[in-house]
Amino acid sequence: MNVTPINAKKAPFDIATEVLWQNRWDSRAEALRITIGTLVHDYGISEATAEVAAIQAFADLDSVNLDSNIDLNASTSHVVVLRNRNGCPVVFTARDLDRMIQQARDSGLAQVVDADTRRPVVLEH
Repeated sequence: MNVTPINAKKAPFDIATEVLWQNRWDSRAEALRITIGTLVHDYGISEATAEVAAIQAFADLDSVNLDSNIDLNASTSHVVVLRNRNGCPVVFTARDLDRMIQQARDSGLAQVVDADTRRPVVLEH
């Protein structure tokens, strides 16, 4: 059994989860923008690490009661395989996702988190 000391430094993912859990946000972009900023400015975490930690923490909280999940063993750099509640694979190629993002941009549902860097992009709904 592994026991983490009480004074152990928290991982960026854990800090991001706490920040997201403590607040309610008007949008995904706002949630990620503030969480990334908190990790960078209050905890001295690099922006790249903060960005990934915030994205992963947000996804975990957003999907907590969802029966579907991403099959990491079947997914590659060019395909994401989503397993629905029945275990049925749903395939999203990189081309499919790129088209979905463009459609979201065209309809105003794709938002950038950081206006200066123009990243990351989230889909609002």
